[in-house]
Amino acid sequence: MAPACRPAIVAALPRSLYLETTNRCDSKCQTCIRTFDTLEPPADLTLERVQAIVAQFPVLDRVVLHGIGEPLLNPQIFDIVAYLKTRVASVLFNSDAISLTSVRAGRLVESGLDEYRVSMDAATAPTYRRLRGVDRFERVTANVAGLIGLQRRLGRTTPRVSLWFTATRANLDELPGFVELAADLGVGEVYVQRLVFNGLGLATEANALHGRLRAHELERLAEAETLATRHGIAMRASGLTNPLASLQASDDTRPWSGCQRPWTLAYVTANGNVLPCCVSPWVARDYAGLILGNAFSERFEEIWNGTRYQQFRTDFETTTAPDPCRGCGRLWSI
Repeated sequence: MAPACRPAIVAALPRSLYLETTNRCDSKCQTCIRTFDTLEPPADLTLERVQAIVAQFPVLDRVVLHGIGEPLLNPQIFDIVAYLKTRVASVLFNSDAISLTSVRAGRLVESGLDEYRVSMDAATAPTYRRLRGVDRFERVTANVAGLIGLQRRLGRTTPRVSLWFTATRANLDELPGFVELAADLGVGEVYVQRLVFNGLGLATEANALHGRLRAHELERLAEAETLATRHGIAMRASGLTNPLASLQASDDTRPWSGCQRPWTLAYVTANGNVLPCCVSPWVARDYAGLILGNAFSERFEEIWNGTRYQQFRTDFETTTAPDPCRGCGRLWSI
């Protein structure tokens, strides 16, 4: 018997909200759509805009402040975090940590941010330069070490710091070294992400590992897991699973179908556009078709159960993946 389709209309507004605080960036990652295409005009999300959006939600459990861009480049990022912590239990964002000066590290700690995820993808400077498109490996490692040292001096445990690694054929051999790097920096968590590929730069199908791990790549994964255990580092993957499970193939003919995002969260870009999720811009062929409404000009409750959102949820439950969900799936979701 086929599973029952989830409803096109959702009674309650989501309790998880993604806000792209800026679409400007100081990296040129070779796996990021932003490096190769301009999807929206440059913009920063202001504190006033954040307050106006958040005020429309009766309950929010979690706000994630990243998208296509580097949150630390938003001049109001610390004020935004501090405001959200008066309304929301958990606030977090991913960052390249390039601009995490000692002053900003102090403001980050004082803002009340719960989780700070550092995207690095490499254990050595040459691989970092190849994947991230800039020569900032030493600066990033020094900045992270500075943040950890500050937290220790202040006796603070937040924000919880983690290192993030998008696993590809170009860098998987460095995963064990990445775990060692985390240990050297005093970081207790390492996350391994699956590549979302669109054929641009290094984000190609040939560079993807999902469902095609070779023997030596399995060995690198096992070696990294062993090192993580030895150092007391939690090694996880997107989707609340482990790296091997995330990278193994699925027999599901509708691998995207386990995702709950169209019913449980919303994503707003720095220009106010509401999209299905933060992953969708990476793979969608029709960016304009992704837009489900605009939070600057429409009430969120009208967008959430508007015609476009209803149609997206209906399409999601068919046998064909919607445009932005191609190549994605439940075990990718963060």
